[in-house]
Amino acid sequence: MTYLAEELRNLKEQVEGKTKSPSQMLLTALPFSVEIMAYKIPGDFKFPEQATFDRSGDPREHLLSYQVKMQVLGVKDPVMCRAFLPTLKGQAQRWFVALPPGSIRSFEGLADRFMSHYVANIKPQKDLTHLGDIHQDEGELLKTYLARCQKEIQSIEEVEDQTALTFVIESIRSGQLYHNRPATYAEAIHMANKRANNEQAMKYKRQREAGGASGGKRTSADARERHRDPPS
Repeated sequence: MTYLAEELRNLKEQVEGKTKSPSQMLLTALPFSVEIMAYKIPGDFKFPEQATFDRSGDPREHLLSYQVKMQVLGVKDPVMCRAFLPTLKGQAQRWFVALPPGSIRSFEGLADRFMSHYVANIKPQKDLTHLGDIHQDEGELLKTYLARCQKEIQSIEEVEDQTALTFVIESIRSGQLYHNRPATYAEAIHMANKRANNEQAMKYKRQREAGGASGGKRTSADARERHRDPPS
């Protein structure tokens, strides 16, 4: 027990930068259990590219990104644990290695500790009341609004399909867009995009026709000028 306490004290001194010689800067302990440390990492394991976390970002996003990449590789829980440390840097890494030795026994436990410590950094999510302020502005192209509308819906977690559907229908200015109510949000977006594409095509057609008409008028005027009798 005395040896363990000494190891912990040495580790904390290293993390806090209180060591007096370079040899004491070596990491002598990690917070993983004996079972995790004893697990042999496969020789063909390649650590995926992963952004580092230094305590300033959203811990939930960092953790999710890490889990997705590691689960695609199909690695075991001990590898999930040990490969997580290199994704931390700065103060976040110092916090992690200062955890009591043997205190991390699974990745679930690691994730709980990580999220609990950095819970204040989690970005607040928008709720459904936010959608009440979103609508298509007068003169705003339908295609432009649909892109903005979908971005706002995606910024809210766990929006039910029918809620999203109702929001889209009521927020679009054109009351004639849906002759029959779509059954799903995806169907509503598909129909609206189709209408938006048609509107965009008609807009370009009118612009071309307007350009051709004005060009035609100039051509006729130029022709009359060329055929005018020269002054005597």
